[in-house]
Amino acid sequence: MSLKSQIEVEEMKQRKRFPDVRAMVATLAVLGAATPSMAEEVRVFNAPPSADEMAKLLFPDKAADERPKVKTRSLMFTPRAHEKQSQARPAAQETVGIALPIQFAFGSAELLDEARGYLDEIGRMLTMDRFKDERIVLEGHTDAIGSEQYNKRLSLARARAVKSYLVEHFGVSPQRLLVVGRGEEAPLPGHHPNDGQNRRVELHRATQQASN
Repeated sequence: MSLKSQIEVEEMKQRKRFPDVRAMVATLAVLGAATPSMAEEVRVFNAPPSADEMAKLLFPDKAADERPKVKTRSLMFTPRAHEKQSQARPAAQETVGIALPIQFAFGSAELLDEARGYLDEIGRMLTMDRFKDERIVLEGHTDAIGSEQYNKRLSLARARAVKSYLVEHFGVSPQRLLVVGRGEEAPLPGHHPNDGQNRRVELHRATQQASN
């Protein structure tokens, strides 16, 4: 049985056991306190931010001096101190990670048309002259519906799908895009692990030491 078939069967079984919870983000909030100075804030968007907005968050030293005025509704959080660090770590700078609800077909890594608004703005950002040497980490996240191993595989496959889109449609060098699948291990603050909003792809600025 192919990986896609295994994922579809597993997800279908698990969704019969757990309802899919979808909650709309209605307010702006800064969550998390007493975190290490290395912890990176993450801004969660529920509509496509512009290429300029994302650039000012990810690459503040190369973009405009001031932080962007948020045109799309979002919330901010800082990862908890005990969260595992991914192999490809975000840069130790005043940079803000970005979480996007990029949508995929049920139980697969097939991108839906609804994802294009997010992906195209990422592509525009990465092809700007100012950021042509920058690398980013694409982190896939899932909810907790399904086994841990299954969610790891699915989140990694989805991060790779985003990478492929950016390479094919915008000519971004594959070496600039590092992929990580974190599965269900990092739910959004204040959200139940089974909440569908945990299904997202995060963007982080990569360090020189990060590897794919």
